[in-house]
Amino acid sequence: MLKLAGIAVLAVGSLNPLAVPSGACEVSGMTVSWGFKESFRSYISGSIAQGQWVVEGDIGYETPAFSFSDGQGFVSPDRSAGEVSFTGSLTFEGHGGRLETTLANPRVEFVDPRSATLFLDVTGDTMEEVSVSEDNVAFASVSWGASDVDQVAGIWGVDNATVVLTEAGSKAFGTYPAGEELDPLDFILQASAGCLQEKLSPWGVVGGVAGIAAISSLAALAIVRARKSREQGRQ
Repeated sequence: MLKLAGIAVLAVGSLNPLAVPSGACEVSGMTVSWGFKESFRSYISGSIAQGQWVVEGDIGYETPAFSFSDGQGFVSPDRSAGEVSFTGSLTFEGHGGRLETTLANPRVEFVDPRSATLFLDVTGDTMEEVSVSEDNVAFASVSWGASDVDQVAGIWGVDNATVVLTEAGSKAFGTYPAGEELDPLDFILQASAGCLQEKLSPWGVVGGVAGIAAISSLAALAIVRARKSREQGRQ
């Protein structure tokens, strides 16, 4: 798991940074930990496929997960939009070379504060021996509940995000249908210090709603009392 505790400023990678829109927070580093799919890794490394996986660039592997490191880009202060890009590749090989599929140049595009889309370049031959060469495939949807934000340090972390294969991802990769759940994903992102907004506590939301309701009730009570006072004055 990637944790906020004990994390210092993430290293700046070799990517050419994306242009940071006005008002957005620059992301100087992002690290992703993702196992892809445990059952698929077991199949590739097992006695049937007798294969392996090869990683290059800023993509690494340490059992049981792959890592994308040194991602750069931007995110909005409320984390509702943004994108972070990585370089590197992950190649699955098996069946004596009949299966060889490369997933390269990951890009995470934030859709809202609790979801994102993972884009990948996909090339090679699938398990069905279909040749594929597609860039920027919307490979999987990523979603999560709670997240950790250190507003002062500019660090945002998510554990155990749900990852689901998209229709485009299924078509490009083969093997699994759209909607297949892949391994969960963790990430930690380093943005400009002080730029990210801290999440609003659920109690704050409840308190705010309750406060509005209380004010409305008091206003209604005051109107009723005023009407009664006028009616009594007319009698």
